[in-house]
Amino acid sequence: MAAFDASSIKHILLKQTSFFGLKLWVAITTCTVLALVLLLVLTFVYISCRFRTHGKKSSKKHAPTPLPNNNFAMERRQSSSRTKPDIETGGAVETTGKKHVMYYDHWPSDDDNINSSNNNNNSSKNNVGQFDGAPEYVYKLREIEEATNGLAYDNIIGTGEYGVVFHGWLRDSNTTQVAVKKLFNNRGRGGRKAFAREVEALLSIRHRNLVKLLGYCAEGTNRVFVNEYVDNGNLDRWLHRCTGEVKPLTWNVRMSIIIGIAKGLAYLHEDTEPPLVHGNLKSSNVLLDQQWNPKISDFGITKFLGHEWKNTSAPPKGMSGYIAPEYDSIRYLNEKSDIYSYGVLIMEIVSGKSAIESTVNEIEEYLVDWMKSNVADENFDLIIDPKLPELPSIKELKRVLLVALRCVDFEIEKRPKIGEILCMLQPRDLLLTNLV
Repeated sequence: MAAFDASSIKHILLKQTSFFGLKLWVAITTCTVLALVLLLVLTFVYISCRFRTHGKKSSKKHAPTPLPNNNFAMERRQSSSRTKPDIETGGAVETTGKKHVMYYDHWPSDDDNINSSNNNNNSSKNNVGQFDGAPEYVYKLREIEEATNGLAYDNIIGTGEYGVVFHGWLRDSNTTQVAVKKLFNNRGRGGRKAFAREVEALLSIRHRNLVKLLGYCAEGTNRVFVNEYVDNGNLDRWLHRCTGEVKPLTWNVRMSIIIGIAKGLAYLHEDTEPPLVHGNLKSSNVLLDQQWNPKISDFGITKFLGHEWKNTSAPPKGMSGYIAPEYDSIRYLNEKSDIYSYGVLIMEIVSGKSAIESTVNEIEEYLVDWMKSNVADENFDLIIDPKLPELPSIKELKRVLLVALRCVDFEIEKRPKIGEILCMLQPRDLLLTNLV
């Protein structure tokens, strides 16, 4: 029976069909293969459709936040003007949980700028508007020139390797005083978009011991910063260019300046993400208001300099005596480089001497080496600035000098963090009072 069944099935499978004259087993095999192929194709199409749908949903989910309209930007400027800190008091500390950075992705070309300028010739010159659709902190070159009397020589209040600083008045409802820093044309790194992104990342930085960045201009080859104006000069002037027998910087004022600089540096190192290295900390970059409150300027300036700044064999101009010794080998600046510069600043404030001076024999003498030698010999009467109105106690002087010497330690790992320095600078009796 089994043999009969097998022979019958074999006979049936070998029987020709009407489908192209194929035998039955060939037709069955062909249909099975075609069905498998069709199943695979349908599976592939289904997976592809699901992947595309998921990709669209993800792109919508991570889409960038649209730029605010002009009304929001105008409200932001008006709000900042109403809460503008008093220059003479140093202003109030502004803190936010998150830093919101807005990017201006569509930047008009130079031709657009020219056409825009021609179309706006009949508009009011007191209008603080910038490029159509641009944020309110983006200034036109015309506005910069109006604020500084055409970038006049008489408006220059400072100059250096990187650019020129002009005193100006913004033609807005508050007639705000500003310090306009124009980088030299050969110093701008990258295009306008790259410059805008870097500057806008600095716009959210606010601290009473940091100079406030109000806006910028990037028309053509011009790279301009618009900062708040601090009206009492810089620390370098009050330490080294006072002609009187006694300097107005008392010991208490100097200690307040030392601590204020540390607080500003602590904000850059510990309260920004990622940490911001100043890279150019020196006495001429510490501005003072009428109450002697220090404000650090030029933070983040090294981001906008060309690569030649990092590749030169000599330290940056104006930083001799402030630059950390490891820079000669690694050509890299970090938080510990700022700590070294801060230590030199403390020595400068205490002694009244420059970071580097020429001796009688015209040999350059570094303040760090001079200070270490005199501290080792306990020549404290030589260390203290002779133009101080009153002398501090030896105990307090030693405490401050210890902080300075730790900051300029040759071994990078041994230099303290800025937060540790702030704790070290607090008087011991004040710390005990806070504990009680």
